Amino acid sequence: MTFDASKHLQQIATKQGDKDYLAVAWRLVWFRSERPEGTISTELVTLDLDRDTTEEVLVWNEEKKRKERVTRHAPGYCIFKATIEDGKGGKATAYKSEKAASFPDFIEKCETGAIGRALAMLGYGTQWVGDELNEFHRIVDTPLNGRH
Repeated sequence: MTFDASKHLQQIATKQGDKDYLAVAWRLVWFRSERPEGTISTELVTLDLDRDTTEEVLVWNEEKKRKERVTRHAPGYCIFKATIEDGKGGKATAYKSEKAASFPDFIEKCETGAIGRALAMLGYGTQWVGDELNEFHRIVDTPLNGRH
């Protein structure tokens, strides 16, 4: 059975307008269904739990019933490397950095983001358009714009 990515797309709002988005979890299902012999390896390149980080984020203000921009500060920064081989000669390596001020689970998001980027480079994600690896400001992985 062929994986149909279009059945798993989500719409996300970006500065460039709404985009189709395929989460890394679904890209992994897609990759594994087409390339069961493929391998995925990750490596924590940098982990600095003392590094001060800052990020402007949107948070819900219950009193005003709307999202507001706030500046969040938190110690923690990491970089992950992901290498994916498809078992047929294709290989991609990607890196992703993340900071604790952006996400409480920044280490997990960092690893997922590196995997998502490497999958995109192998064709499991956005299909070679101008914003191929653009994060649309805080998405951990990339949208899907062509391969279904």
